[in-house]
Amino acid sequence: MRKRHPLRQLVLVSAATVSTVVVLLALKPHTDPALAQGGTASTSPGAVVTSPSSSPSPSLSSSTSATPTKTAKKRASSPTARVSHSSSAAPAKTSSAPSAPKTTSAAPAAPTTRTVTGGTVQTKYGPVQVRITLTGGKITDAAAVQSPSSAPRSQEISATAVPKLNRETLAAQSANIDSVSGATYTSQGYKQSLQSALDQAG
Repeated sequence: MRKRHPLRQLVLVSAATVSTVVVLLALKPHTDPALAQGGTASTSPGAVVTSPSSSPSPSLSSSTSATPTKTAKKRASSPTARVSHSSSAAPAKTSSAPSAPKTTSAAPAAPTTRTVTGGTVQTKYGPVQVRITLTGGKITDAAAVQSPSSAPRSQEISATAVPKLNRETLAAQSANIDSVSGATYTSQGYKQSLQSALDQAG
C-alpha cells in the first residue's frame, strides 16, 4: 500500500496540471496582444478573429429573429402573393354603353301577278272573250282570246278594233271604255267579257 501512494499522487498531480492547462487555453484570448495594444485590428486572410467576450447566445438570438423576416420577404415576393394582389386590385370592366335598339323591318312583299279570263260573249258576228293580267290589283295586260273571224270582213274589223280596246282597258283600268267606231258588236262583247274577268279578280 505504501508503494502505490506515490504513483497515485503523480497521477493526481498530472491530471490537475492538464486540467489547469486546458482551462487556461480555453480562457486565453485568440487576438494578438501586440495588435490589441496598437488599437488596430488587422487579420490575416485566413485568420478568424473572435472576441472572448462574445457568447453564442446573441448570435443564436439574431439568427432566430432574422429567420421570420426572410420568410416574410419570401412570402411577399412569391408569385402567389403578387397574383392575389393584382387580381384583387384590378377592377372588373363593365360596359356602360347602351345597346342600340334592334329594329326589324320586314321587306315588302312582292306584288302578286295573276291572269283572269272572262266569260265568252256571243255577238252577231261571232264570240268575244277577253283575258287580263293583274299585278297587285292593277291591269298590266289585256288581250282578246276570241274575236269575230268567221268572215273576211269580221277578221278585218277585229284586227283594227281589238288592239284599240286593249289600249283603252289599260288606260281606264276598268270596263268603262268607249266603243270603236265601225265595230259596235265587237266592242260590246269585249266590254261584257272584260267586266266578267274583273268580277272574277275581285
